Amino acid sequence: ADDQIIFSALQNYSTQIQNAKNPGELLQQEALLTKQLYKNAAKITGINDFTRQREATDLANIFLNHGNYLAYGLAATTLWVLGISHSFAVMHGKTSRGALVFDVADLIKDAIVLPWSFICAKEKASEQEFRGQILQKFTEHKALDFMFDQVKMQALRNLS
Repeated sequence: ADDQIIFSALQNYSTQIQNAKNPGELLQQEALLTKQLYKNAAKITGINDFTRQREATDLANIFLNHGNYLAYGLAATTLWVLGISHSFAVMHGKTSRGALVFDVADLIKDAIVLPWSFICAKEKASEQEFRGQILQKFTEHKALDFMFDQVKMQALRNLS
């Protein structure tokens, strides 16, 4: 990251991952990081008084919802192709239905969906324009390949 605030947040989160004693603590740290990223994105894009609310009607929240659902689709595709149940519980299994889909989608949501939701909201893009932008960014950053690689790597870990 070339932004000092984001760089510091990621370093801190990395430390917190190592110190987490259980999945609940890890999920809490994930939520805190995402909240910090929302705050930073809102500040950079000049979107004042942003609050993450799934039912809100402001563009940033609408785009976050839309982009997250697209990320869930990529995650579900990854798991289906690899023959892994989407409901296999790893992190979110204790708190959400769909479980592993949410975990795999988290691999890309904060890095791609979050910033582009705020950028497109600032530019007052239409939902169609936002969707095109996110799909382009998924392709540019090889999001599906990344998900496949990460899931395969974790699935094969400790087999040697």
